Amino acid sequence: METRFIVLFSVAFFVFVISLWVLKIDQKRRLAKKEEKPLSNKEIIALLDDPLTGEKMKVSETQNEYEYSDEIPDEIIFYNENRRTSEHVLNKYYTEDGDLEREFILIKNYLLDNGFNFKIFSESEIYFLENSITFTSFEDWTCTDMYHNDNLSFFIANTTSKAISSKYHSRNENTNIVFWIKDFKFSGHYCFIKKPIIQNIVNVFIDDNPEIIKGYKTEIIKKSTQEKVIIDYFKSLNSSFDLEIEIYNSNIIIRMMNVASCENMIKLLNSLKTSD
Repeated sequence: METRFIVLFSVAFFVFVISLWVLKIDQKRRLAKKEEKPLSNKEIIALLDDPLTGEKMKVSETQNEYEYSDEIPDEIIFYNENRRTSEHVLNKYYTEDGDLEREFILIKNYLLDNGFNFKIFSESEIYFLENSITFTSFEDWTCTDMYHNDNLSFFIANTTSKAISSKYHSRNENTNIVFWIKDFKFSGHYCFIKKPIIQNIVNVFIDDNPEIIKGYKTEIIKKSTQEKVIIDYFKSLNSSFDLEIEIYNSNIIIRMMNVASCENMIKLLNSLKTSD
């Protein structure tokens, strides 16, 4: 009888201890949940932004413990390359001047307002770009935000190259605005790089190689008798631009080394329109 009582007491005591332990864990869980800070609208947007595709997922598809506000506009939740982003969304969620994400949205809006349409490059177009001198010099590169209007294409190039004169294996990453003009009536292959200011001053006194594009050094891969076509096309080019230009048969690839901004993009676009 005494042995049975000891066994029952031991079991009851063990159950009591386990119950206290479970209760303590549950209290901690409830306390932690209570102290969780809800995500702000901007944090939710950042959380839902896929850095690889730029697409945004629907809030209800990721809803878990948080009750999200219905105030977040559909154009934030569903990013659409073919639909402009409203001023309300820009001013509320993309407020930092010079921020690349804001600049890209401003660029998208401007291009859509001016007859450009979003379309991903075809395999043959990607192949052409990959084999151009402009992009073969990089260790890696990708393109996004591809917009087209007749024979003029616009895209953002994200490039990666090895650092020059460095004992460490570092990488230089850049984001550049690129224009691609097709059906340019030209036969030949030329590359142009902006000259340093000091070289332009020297060339005033020593002009052994006449400029085809003012302020730019010329590299000829395939000589052409149609150089005047290039001179005429770029005669009104804004001198403030720092560009890398490749003209290959009927194509012109222009990579802007200036800051990737909507303002710079518009200036270059207007300069090309003037030259056309």
